[in-house]
Amino acid sequence: MVEPGIEADAGSENDDDPENDTGVAFYTALAQETGGPVLEIACGTGRVSLPVARLGFAVTGLDMAPAMIARARRKSVGLAVRWVEGDGRLLPLDERFRLIFLTGNAFQQFLTNADQAALLAGAHAHLDDAGLFAFETRNPLWSIPRTRAAQDAAIASARLRGDFFALLETRDEEQVWQTYTDSRGREVRESFTQAYDQIAQILRLTYYRRWREGDAERTKVTHEALRYTFPEELTALLQHHGFTVIRRYGDWQLEPVSVASMSIIVVCRKRV
Repeated sequence: MVEPGIEADAGSENDDDPENDTGVAFYTALAQETGGPVLEIACGTGRVSLPVARLGFAVTGLDMAPAMIARARRKSVGLAVRWVEGDGRLLPLDERFRLIFLTGNAFQQFLTNADQAALLAGAHAHLDDAGLFAFETRNPLWSIPRTRAAQDAAIASARLRGDFFALLETRDEEQVWQTYTDSRGREVRESFTQAYDQIAQILRLTYYRRWREGDAERTKVTHEALRYTFPEELTALLQHHGFTVIRRYGDWQLEPVSVASMSIIVVCRKRV
């Protein structure tokens, strides 16, 4: 569900970095708990699928971006991984899995009620009766009981870890996100503006990547839209689609969800 040229491009600089471990330990532990086979929806280049496969589990990774699937195949020679180009709303598979998961906040790429319903219906149909379905999504952040400087510092710290978090508000001025060296050795400066649609619960982002080629400055502009779902709304949505939430966390350290949590992480069983 990622728009080509956004996360595929941004993530390519660090998705092989062993320190970029967001969610890897969590989902590999779930694979060990449930056993295979395992399905990752919106798998990207296999950042999490590959560590799961290295544990010996049969893994299927599905993504709708051909370039990501192609890169995942190049990275997985010798592993029991099947890569499938497809849409998470229309799962083209005729089997059941003991673990189905999404990570990288991919749930937020399903923008409409119909998108979310199709994803959850497909996950329910493909999940083994004894299996687990899990994913994380960013906790909608409004004004929380901190000073604005503390809020900005917490968000800046998250971005240093490679995560994107933002208060749900419109900011027309560009905000600096990160600076990195790309595969061509260029220093790339990245900033963004944001506009929040309170009715649709969608944050629309415009990214600006700037670098120099000789005496000229180059700019690449890309766009992304993220759907935000509130904690109790998410629980009700999952229940409506035949799941029971058995665990819910606010971060990868397994702390409870709170007003200041950056994430909502859910682990579900299907009702049968």
